Amino acid sequence: MNLAEFTPFFNMNLRRFLDELDLYEPLKEVVSYTPLAGGKRLRAYLVWELSRFTGFGEENALKTGIAVELFHSGSLIHDDLPAIDNDTIRRGLPSSHVKFGECKAILAGDFLMLYPSKLLSSLDIESSSKLTLLKLWQETSLEVVKGEFEDVFPENKSREQMERIHGSKTGSLFGFCFAAPFAGRKEEKFVQMRQLGLRFGKLFQMMDDIKDVTSTETELGKTPGKDGKQDKLTILSFESLEEAQMKVKEIFLGLLEEIDEFSDLSREMVNVYDLIARR
Repeated sequence: MNLAEFTPFFNMNLRRFLDELDLYEPLKEVVSYTPLAGGKRLRAYLVWELSRFTGFGEENALKTGIAVELFHSGSLIHDDLPAIDNDTIRRGLPSSHVKFGECKAILAGDFLMLYPSKLLSSLDIESSSKLTLLKLWQETSLEVVKGEFEDVFPENKSREQMERIHGSKTGSLFGFCFAAPFAGRKEEKFVQMRQLGLRFGKLFQMMDDIKDVTSTETELGKTPGKDGKQDKLTILSFESLEEAQMKVKEIFLGLLEEIDEFSDLSREMVNVYDLIARR
């Protein structure tokens, strides 16, 4: 299944999952809004596709993908808040705090970032594998928050700090997606896949930095040019647009070689790269 086929399949299952949540209806409305607003579902797709090579299981892959997408949506809600990035548009729609007010948005974001632990705890896998996965999830979720703080409050604004922010805020969640299906495999492979995901996440963030200055609001689904206005640390803080684009392509080709053992995914990643580059 390629990403274009996976996205509607995943969206259908995500909607069903959210509809079946036993929640106070006003809370369910706010909680469901951002996850269902759209997105490429790349993180969930990576879990799904890599699970085919490990015997992780479709049900476990789907639950894990939903957990990741819920957490990601919660982080976006918080990211858009007036006290942080103050963005009024997300995925082409009014941001959660614009639609529902800050208080409801904050609480919905809290719920979405906390609930995945419960979902991951329900996976049908060996206890030892589940413990490995939950430990990684705890570390991953904390890394995202640490990266967000450093992104908003950088100190020395060095390349090293930018790399650290990219690795925590974006790379860590991709690292989890790459590693999760391998929780029951040898530790060496689990660690290797996580590192591969971390590097892909950094690449993804660099591409996002580039798109911020080359795309329109319609293309991005959010306000363009905000990184520069807010003096955020990005790859363009240190390299020209042309240099950054060349570096991104070079890193991507290197990653392709590393995932060559997953032949179907390797081929699809070329399409994914094109999709990210023009999103």
